[in-house]
Amino acid sequence: MLAKLQTGFRPREERITVLIPSRMRVGSAWTDVVIHNVSSRGLMGGCDTPPAPGSYIEVRRGTIVIVGRVMWGKGRFFGVRTQDRISVKALIDEPRLAGRPQPKAQDAGTERRAENRLAHEARMARSVERSRAFSSMFQYVGIVLTIIAAVGLGGSIIYGALTEKVATVTQALEVK
Repeated sequence: MLAKLQTGFRPREERITVLIPSRMRVGSAWTDVVIHNVSSRGLMGGCDTPPAPGSYIEVRRGTIVIVGRVMWGKGRFFGVRTQDRISVKALIDEPRLAGRPQPKAQDAGTERRAENRLAHEARMARSVERSRAFSSMFQYVGIVLTIIAAVGLGGSIIYGALTEKVATVTQALEVK
């Protein structure tokens, strides 16, 4: 059925899911961006202030520079069609630069990220781990409370049935 619907369309190129922190320049402003998936001709990124569709951007990861045009945007996410082919393996394997590039005199007045990237990532990892531990504990407590409620309900039903039978027997013994 799906093949009949896709007649005349090229198959979509496979996207590789990644989480690659990078820097993005829109106009003269730099911002942090995370690449969420990538193919040889495009990528999907996410950031707090995504660029408008139709704008041209530059994404940098280490020594790799990707130039492209934003094709769509939805919430914090946006899709980019790149000018040149992307080597997905090179992008994934690219290490971060040891230090930040030195700002030029014209960039000195622009705002840069104040906190250390590694400290931020460590804090986020701790937050994720705390959330995971909380959800495991919440799930455990929920299961235990459900079991206690089921046992209480079952005990109540059994107690009611036995009390009725004992009352009948007691009444029969008192008559004689």
